[in-house]
Amino acid sequence: MNDASKPSLIVRIPTPIWLFLLIVIALLVDWPLQLPPMLRSRPAGVALVLLGIAWSGWARLTFCRSSAEIYPWSEQHSALVARGAFRFGRNPMYLGLNVVAMGAALLAGTWLMWLVPFVLFSLDNFIIIPFEERSMERAFGDGFRDYQSRVRRWL
Repeated sequence: MNDASKPSLIVRIPTPIWLFLLIVIALLVDWPLQLPPMLRSRPAGVALVLLGIAWSGWARLTFCRSSAEIYPWSEQHSALVARGAFRFGRNPMYLGLNVVAMGAALLAGTWLMWLVPFVLFSLDNFIIIPFEERSMERAFGDGFRDYQSRVRRWL
């Protein structure tokens, strides 16, 4: 593995851990401030959390059934998964976790919690996914480039 293909610490921390850490940080910082909610909807928040978990779960199950490596920093990739939720977007697990983050923001309603989906999306879209895409392109070449041209990054 050369330096360009070595994952940074940001990539090596799984997105579910990033989501959890960001939520905990937002809650801990917000707790002493006790700022009023800016946008809160518990029913919509619960619905988004459940939808995001279901979407990510479907994608994870598809990965497992394809015997694909789940971590973006895997040194080898045995399968290019393009079925199930991966027909609609190349990153359904990341999408699902970002939907969970939006649901958590709606549940808490605080402006700090609304930063969580923004930060998580930024980490995924600008650091983690580009690293993973370079790795997939090295592993699958034209097959991955064809998949990239047919299926959007998010939806």
